[in-house]
Amino acid sequence: MSHTVITLSLVGLVLLFWFYKLLSRCFVRSFCIWNNQKSGSITQKEATILSVTTLKAGKKPLLELLVLFENLSGHPIHRKIRIWDSMPHLNRFRPDGKIPIGLNLAKRPKGPVLLFTGACRISFAYMVVCCSMTILYVLGCYFLIGEAISRINADPEKYESLFRASELWQMWVLFLGTALFLHFLFKRIGLMISGKNQSQNWDLLYQGLGATATIKRYWDTGSLVNDNPVVGFEYTFRESTKQLFEGSDKKIVGKLEIGTLPDLEKLEIMYLANNPNISRLTENVENEDMTKFINLLFHFTLFVLSVIVVANFIQLLFG
Repeated sequence: MSHTVITLSLVGLVLLFWFYKLLSRCFVRSFCIWNNQKSGSITQKEATILSVTTLKAGKKPLLELLVLFENLSGHPIHRKIRIWDSMPHLNRFRPDGKIPIGLNLAKRPKGPVLLFTGACRISFAYMVVCCSMTILYVLGCYFLIGEAISRINADPEKYESLFRASELWQMWVLFLGTALFLHFLFKRIGLMISGKNQSQNWDLLYQGLGATATIKRYWDTGSLVNDNPVVGFEYTFRESTKQLFEGSDKKIVGKLEIGTLPDLEKLEIMYLANNPNISRLTENVENEDMTKFINLLFHFTLFVLSVIVVANFIQLLFG
């Protein structure tokens, strides 16, 4: 019964993972914001809208705002936030306009920026939809696992041989090998950061100060991203007390910019006031597009694998 137990465990882990994602999306996020507001973890700021992009049109369009505001140390930074505009006729979100935002410090090292509209309220209709989705998901999982256990108990030898001959194992090994290779590759070129580095980047962005650094040297790392080279920089800068510090970082440089590197003397960096030895290029700290892309790629790949695993399991069970 070893193959049967492993198969049921794999399917159970897949269903539990997406159940956790469903609960996080529907309930945890909303209640955490409400609780954090009660505990005073949300700091209010005023932001200037630099640009507005409509991601989805309709009666309540989905907008992506590029906003400029001061971080906790008073240094101006750029962030992108997405909102559903429930009253588009008021034209509340337009370039050069001002909006209140909140920094939810309890979300460190995740993005803390949210639209601050006063007291957090949880919509009754939203809760009904979330509860309905959760109930349907739980019922579907209960039916699937319950029926599976019932059929397996009725004829364990039959399903043991079916699971032993299935392609779930080959697909799982292929996925695991691909995930490990991509993880190694992204770590190698600096596109994937560890939890410690992610926390440092959060501190640099939301609590750090800015400075203009002088380039000591640069070098080609030998890595390419979209056929563009990844270049390393070693630099020096003076913090607020004028003491000199050194740092290094990497960034992707476009092919057309390679020829201008010998003339490049200065770079904008951010550093921690309480530890200036920790610093990074400002554009790397502010740029979250690659991190979002990698996260989206990971979840999409995991979703595809989950569908394949569950579909193969259902085919073996009911086929």
